[in-house]
Amino acid sequence: MFLATLTPIAIVVTACSGFASKEALLDAAANHVIDKLQNASCEEVAQMQPQSDNSSSADGESGKGLQEKVIALLKKDPQMREEFINRVAGPIANKMFECKLIP
Repeated sequence: MFLATLTPIAIVVTACSGFASKEALLDAAANHVIDKLQNASCEEVAQMQPQSDNSSSADGESGKGLQEKVIALLKKDPQMREEFINRVAGPIANKMFECKLIP
């Protein structure tokens, strides 16, 4: 589910990387994921799946490249990844519970 929302985050990261702190980037990425999830219907949440390498991005190749950059950033910086997951895990779990996707 995280990966399905990373392409728009990648755009924020790329656009802001020259002048924003890691904290600002983290805030933008986490807030985007949370907003997208909170505005999604239960049906949309149930259909959210990580995008595989074979799936096409809605933004085409540039979106796929940006998504890969964000994933690389989160892989490269374990503290940033931990903070990102800590921020989005609760809202994701709560939405999944509300939608009866977890017991």
